[in-house]
Amino acid sequence: MTVKLSPIGGAAAQFFDNSGQVLTGGKLYTYLAGTTTPAVTYTTISGLTAQPNPIILNAAGRVPDSGEIWLSNSVLYKFVLKDQNDVLIA
Repeated sequence: MTVKLSPIGGAAAQFFDNSGQVLTGGKLYTYLAGTTTPAVTYTTISGLTAQPNPIILNAAGRVPDSGEIWLSNSVLYKFVLKDQNDVLIA
């Protein structure tokens, strides 16, 4: 599978809430663009291991483990960022 590094949260990006606080426990959902159909993202360049959906951000407001989100080249994605209580951030 051919994958590319995500421009959104792709390499140890840190997320914040609307008050500028670190988004501990935030949720990053991935969907097929223009829909509410979940879309698979991957943990590494191999494209073999899927990220959970939503991706739950760690205490530093970052994607856990590798800190990377890899996307399928053949898919157009939509990202939705929410806090730990599912309140929409972006």
